[in-house]
Amino acid sequence: MTNKTVFRVHPSVNFARFGTSEDYILSPETSAGLPQKGTDITGGLPIKKGTQNTPVTSNDLRDEDGNLKKQAARFRIYAYDFDGEDSYPGGAGTQVVVGTTLADGRTVKDLIWSSHLANKKAAAYNVVNNKGIEAYANNQVPQMRNPEVHGTIDSDYRLNRLMIDAGPRAISASSGDIAKFNRCSEAKCVQTGGEIVPLPKYPIRFPEDTNDELYEPSGPLDTLGEIRTDDEGRLLVLASSGNAVGQYDEYGVPIQMTGDLNNVGWFDSASDGPVNVTLVFDDGSTEEAFGAWVVCGDPAYAPQIRNVVSVWDDVYNMFVRDLGLQPDLYGFTHHEDKCQYKPTYKPNFTQDIQPIFIACNLQRWTANLPPLALHAHTAVEAITEDNDPNETIMAALNFIRNPNKDETNIGAPLMPLSLGAAGTSFLTVTKTQYFMLEQWSKNQFEKGEGTALGPGEILDMASMANCLGGRYVPGIEVSYTIMEKDIYQQDWKTSGSGPFRIKQYPLTYEELSKDKPYLNIGWIPLHNMTDGLEPGDISKFMAIPWQTDYNSCSIHATAINTDGVNESNGAESTLYWSWPSQRPDAVYVAEEVYNNVLPQQKWSIRGKGTYAVNPASAATFQDPLQSVQDWDKIGIIVQGTNIDGDREGCDTQKFSPELYLEVQSQLTNPGDATDPVPAWPFNANPTKKKRGCPH
Repeated sequence: MTNKTVFRVHPSVNFARFGTSEDYILSPETSAGLPQKGTDITGGLPIKKGTQNTPVTSNDLRDEDGNLKKQAARFRIYAYDFDGEDSYPGGAGTQVVVGTTLADGRTVKDLIWSSHLANKKAAAYNVVNNKGIEAYANNQVPQMRNPEVHGTIDSDYRLNRLMIDAGPRAISASSGDIAKFNRCSEAKCVQTGGEIVPLPKYPIRFPEDTNDELYEPSGPLDTLGEIRTDDEGRLLVLASSGNAVGQYDEYGVPIQMTGDLNNVGWFDSASDGPVNVTLVFDDGSTEEAFGAWVVCGDPAYAPQIRNVVSVWDDVYNMFVRDLGLQPDLYGFTHHEDKCQYKPTYKPNFTQDIQPIFIACNLQRWTANLPPLALHAHTAVEAITEDNDPNETIMAALNFIRNPNKDETNIGAPLMPLSLGAAGTSFLTVTKTQYFMLEQWSKNQFEKGEGTALGPGEILDMASMANCLGGRYVPGIEVSYTIMEKDIYQQDWKTSGSGPFRIKQYPLTYEELSKDKPYLNIGWIPLHNMTDGLEPGDISKFMAIPWQTDYNSCSIHATAINTDGVNESNGAESTLYWSWPSQRPDAVYVAEEVYNNVLPQQKWSIRGKGTYAVNPASAATFQDPLQSVQDWDKIGIIVQGTNIDGDREGCDTQKFSPELYLEVQSQLTNPGDATDPVPAWPFNANPTKKKRGCPH
């Protein structure tokens, strides 16, 4: 096969984040916590609007009225020479914008972008926190959400009342238009040749269509976001304001939220869907790029604090083990007659080992670690490629929980010391991460910068590396389904799509009717469904509303994952962290830091309405309704280098780059009294045992 040029949209999966402001910044395009060349700023910071890569400072996070800015997902197009078979990493890719001239002489005249956002949460299935994806095993499904709304999971009656479908929107870069995903703007799609076609009959659905009145604590839920382009024709997807609305019961009272994950009668404005583009050239020809996917969801409250296991780690692990990503790392061996990790593979310290060590030490900025752990984590991050592994604190990997053994019930001293996946007590690194660590421990690793990734490959990795992995109960940005190979283009080597690309279910937008939902409930895991995903098929596995899950998942006893039974080797009442990198628990407030001396930690969620007698309920809004109303007041964790240190009546303070501090919280004023934050280990109040009957 002769070479041909193919086009791909990157990142393959990108994340737009909620904000209450009409203004926005850009989602980060660097990997959380990792060193960046030529600067002491670590990766993961959002980008200032209108710039290529200028990281924000603390004063960029809110608008002049104090509203939290949205984070827009920016999508780029890259051109590749494709000879019929891809490998990873490829290291290639040339960015294409309006005005780019290709090697064949054609110049890009316009870019026609399209997307389709939907929210299927209320129409889908319950999250089962102690089973996770296994709730779908053996051709089973969990109970439907909102079971009082009659009908099958795909019935028109249920979907009309419970699904939020804004329909597709399309814009051309040359027009400078903005397309909003609301009911007041017309649905539009792109046909062959790049023609934008209106769809006046598209059945747009919002909660107000089938509810005479809704409880709207933060305003109406009437949009899922918008799309626009920047000066070079790249697409920006902005999420909604992140609000939630609830139905009223028969007494005219808002339906009470009774749990963290599956609240009946509530809707939120999270969404997801495909992103596609048609390139229009000056000779009149057009070509379609391999599309991407966007997820609109939770804010990033600690964007530079790296997860020990990120979405990237999980997706990369799946592609390595199930989709032949790097045969030199993992693949079939004739002498073993099975697939396994290759003992000859040498990971690169900077790319494969150091990110785990960095993530380990960064946990101190969002969790209440004891002094012994702080010293140990500092020693872990201090390891360099020149150290003999056997002479470091990580010698023989004695402190790392092995994912290949039954060690998920063993707490201290094994790491990571945070809650694990559904049905397990504690988190483990992925099997691929552990293999990399094993090779390093055996001195079988490479030094230096490692294999160069292409610019599109860097964006794919960074986007997912900034999201929570490992513990999907159900998760923050995405859930366990992100690790399922069935949702991806499995022919990535021969199709030209490249890896990590979600397969899109073909939407033709034909035979539309205002009365009949166009989308159905869509993809179900572990059911041998490989036709691709519809809009809404990622976010539907998340909590509803999203705020109650974020609020509750602070600190827990391990039994929360295991049907209320303590299966760990620790005390039943000992509390552990759930999502500390993505959902900060204990923080240091920047305005209380003087001369880089740290104050006492405070709970990230604190102040009025947060005080709890039981330590297990600390760092949360005690009334879940307050989480729906005040989530945007929570502070953001930012590295000292990017904190604007002006104080009233004081000279500008310079913060050390070694510090990651909370800024822009609106929950309390600096110095206000708050619940004391104890060092770990700390315990929940013991459960009161029922008195037995006398004999």
